[in-house]
Amino acid sequence: MHMMQRLKSIASGRSSVSDPGGDLTTKRAKFDQEGGGEILVERHMVDDVASTVDLHISSSHLNFDASTLTTEPPARFEGATMDQLPREMHGMTIRDIKTDGHIETEFDGTMINGKGTMTGQILATVIGGRDGQPKQTISYMAERIVGTGSFGVVFQAKCVETGEAVAIKKVLQDKRYKNRELQIMLLLDHPNVVQLKHYFFSTTEKDEIYLNLVLEYVSETLHRTVKYYSRMNQHVPLIYVKLYTYQICRGLAYIHHVAGVCHRDIKPQNLLVNPHTHQLKLCDFGSAKKLVPGEPNISYICSRYYRAPELIFGATEYTTAIDMWSVGCVLTELLIGQPLFPGESGVDQLVEIIKILGTPTREEIKCMNPNCTEFKFPQIKAHPWHKLFHKWIPPEAVDLVSRLLQYSPNMRFTSLEACAHPFFDELRDPNTRLPNGNPLPPLFSFTTQELEVASPELVRRLIPEHVTCSR
Repeated sequence: MHMMQRLKSIASGRSSVSDPGGDLTTKRAKFDQEGGGEILVERHMVDDVASTVDLHISSSHLNFDASTLTTEPPARFEGATMDQLPREMHGMTIRDIKTDGHIETEFDGTMINGKGTMTGQILATVIGGRDGQPKQTISYMAERIVGTGSFGVVFQAKCVETGEAVAIKKVLQDKRYKNRELQIMLLLDHPNVVQLKHYFFSTTEKDEIYLNLVLEYVSETLHRTVKYYSRMNQHVPLIYVKLYTYQICRGLAYIHHVAGVCHRDIKPQNLLVNPHTHQLKLCDFGSAKKLVPGEPNISYICSRYYRAPELIFGATEYTTAIDMWSVGCVLTELLIGQPLFPGESGVDQLVEIIKILGTPTREEIKCMNPNCTEFKFPQIKAHPWHKLFHKWIPPEAVDLVSRLLQYSPNMRFTSLEACAHPFFDELRDPNTRLPNGNPLPPLFSFTTQELEVASPELVRRLIPEHVTCSR
């Protein structure tokens, strides 16, 4: 159905907003099938250039280019059951490529037979050798694929020398440019960001160069966690909702304010969870970028269900507020067990948002994209937030959702403001423990850099008294 027809139908009352707190059968089936709205996203290795506006608004109607807004999803993270690595990874050699802090010398990638049906490949690289540091050979045996997509492939591997499990993200490297993801990962060091251990380059028989990012291995994702509880017809325990959401916000506070980076693809699949400690880490910085005021960026970014409305409106000078919109979507998904805005296309995504938030005002559209000054939408009232949630969900959670899912980017909470929200007060209680009795993961080890942009009042709300006394 055409977008305007759908909106007019909603405005006239012929189509109602389904209650996420009610029967979830239909949407849950869609959620399980589509994998939470994962779509093919451009993985940029060079600076972005302004793209054509995805959404063209005239005074009387909307025009959409469906070919640019609908994309076939890549292979699912959870559905990767291959027992062999991609063909181009066989016969791989390590090129003699010098990079900062590393000297790669040539090693043949020899094939060995793994146990059972798995085939393992040894990838060997040399690190060190500069400034008097001894050279050290590190070898990894690839074990199984854990993720695929437009970016390349992620596989679990084991360090031959130490037995440590790692994840290796293998990305085709354009010889003309530096890899932006690598440059960003080299800047990051935070307990809520996946750690880059080191990296190396490899080639195939076709002389293609691949960048291999060696990352710490974390076994679970927030996406699988939500699906587990959803299939059990249970809600995610509230303590975990608070714990995971807080750590997302804290990780974003670090990359936004310290590193100056916008993630641009926050979604449950890109949030790793340690099932034992419940520490959460942001991962997949393939879409991340340092945003420079006045410098245009692409608007076709971020997976559909979690895409901020200014991106749908074609904004090219957006801010890190797009990540905070995504956080609001993830928090809501944790609370209701399914995506809040399950759009079937980029256009349909806007319909799903308007059904909940109502028709954006002229001022809100101007805040999202100043170039969109002429528009005509059917007037749809906002759906009250408290009616979208089960009664067991505390009002503080609803309030936080409402402060994140705002049309105007400058009205959304920043990541640090979100961390200080009363919804997380239970985490600041010194007596709070995990359900199994173990202590919470590190939550309040803020550095001076992390708090530089915070007012004294905000710092007071961020740091619990018992932590302040021990600092």
